[in-house]
Amino acid sequence: MAVRRGRPAAKKEITQGGITQLSPTQPNLTVILQSPELFHFDIRRYMAGLQSASAIDFYNRAELYDIYTSISTIDGHLKGIINKRLSAVARERFEFQRDGKPVDEINEQIRSPWFRRFIKEAVNSKLWGFSLFQFKRDDAGWIDFDLIDRKHFDPVKKQVLLYERDVDGLPLEMFANCLLVCDDPRGLGDLATCAPYALYKRGNFGDWAQFCQIFGMPIREYTYAAGDEEARKRLLDDARNQGANAVYIHPEGSSMTLHESTQKSGTNDLYERFCDACNDEMSIAILGNTLTTKSDTNGTQALGTVQAKEQMKITEDDVQFVLDLLNYNMTEIFASLGVDTSD
Repeated sequence: MAVRRGRPAAKKEITQGGITQLSPTQPNLTVILQSPELFHFDIRRYMAGLQSASAIDFYNRAELYDIYTSISTIDGHLKGIINKRLSAVARERFEFQRDGKPVDEINEQIRSPWFRRFIKEAVNSKLWGFSLFQFKRDDAGWIDFDLIDRKHFDPVKKQVLLYERDVDGLPLEMFANCLLVCDDPRGLGDLATCAPYALYKRGNFGDWAQFCQIFGMPIREYTYAAGDEEARKRLLDDARNQGANAVYIHPEGSSMTLHESTQKSGTNDLYERFCDACNDEMSIAILGNTLTTKSDTNGTQALGTVQAKEQMKITEDDVQFVLDLLNYNMTEIFASLGVDTSD
């Protein structure tokens, strides 16, 4: 078979969007996005998603990543500790030096908004398993990047997927200025550890809310003469217009007995302790401690200081992780964008 020779084809740009973004000027997309599912997740679906993502041959992360999106969007505690970890790194001062002297042209880019976003998404690779960037220049000449939707990239085969549940896609080598940040192509990130606690806590909150509705509001009682249908209808209308708390409507001569739990206050505390336990496990997974995110009456200042040092070690490790990316993985990309970072 004859082999075609000549100049290599120019590398492409990864384009992402929904079906409605297709147009005569953009007839094709590299990635066709669809909205993530955010609700109706439980432990059974988490286990199925984790099993699918961990399979050796026929694997897919779409279900698991929808769960990640759901818990990191809806769970306030998890969102807070993630932001705390990312912000700790983004606040660090990075500077490029050549022969011990700062290089203003490069540091101007490092101090721009895109770099802060890049730092956060690079560290996010540890939580999600990987991050894929495509760098470019914006209209004003600043460096910028697109974060490729994680459901549309296979880090094991290094392929960009048109649809999130595709088995095969286009090789990453086809596209220009791409950076894959990934310690382990099969790693699923720290959110795999947090997901069951977030889902258990979500179910616990539902039960807790129901408990508050039943036992936290008084029950109204209405009576009417037996056989007086008009009176019963009037009472029903009145009950509907007077709030959402429980109502007992019965004919005279009948009765209802409400048997309350003898451990009502203890049951309420049980929900709260379960919620705190789930939050503690997620804090340990993301920050390495619990005392830097909450006030604990049983903790001591010394213990809090020790745990703060543990969190600082994680931040230092994240900072070194970003420095390694800049010094070893991004030099060619910087050069292709006209920024000389050579020594």
